Amino acid sequence: MTPAPPAARRLTILGCAALAAAALTLSACGGSGDATAEGTTAATAAAETPPEAGSAGRPCPASLRAFVRSLDSMRRQLAVGLSYDQYAAQVGRLRRDYGEIPTERLTIACLTATGTPAEQAYNQYVDAVNAWGECLADAACATAAVEPVLQRRWRIASHFVSQASG
Repeated sequence: MTPAPPAARRLTILGCAALAAAALTLSACGGSGDATAEGTTAATAAAETPPEAGSAGRPCPASLRAFVRSLDSMRRQLAVGLSYDQYAAQVGRLRRDYGEIPTERLTIACLTATGTPAEQAYNQYVDAVNAWGECLADAACATAAVEPVLQRRWRIASHFVSQASG
């Protein structure tokens, strides 16, 4: 399996750019944002918005929610066990689902609460399939050698899937 294309990290890049723009806008107004009843800023409140909600209560696009469900499905399938071929095919489906996300329409709240952690989980799954494939291609590599790498990647991915799922 080849590494993720450069566009595979677009949610993170868009998220960073959007957050930087929001921070500049807020600081340009002479303050750190409007305080909420809990004493947090509007930017902090937006970052804590539930995963499926965007600004003004608008949900994240259906394609992003479907992508998160696919990531969660991958996590459940790993608990049961997958062969390399099954895992590689599942990562391919994730790649397709990832490509269908309309990144230009994501709100900052949706991006920070769901998009970025979902992308980070996806990147861990891609890194794992690449490590597994490299091991299989190397006659000297034993399954026991790559297993800790895979388990670590999958554990990290699971954490991000939980974040994206809310």
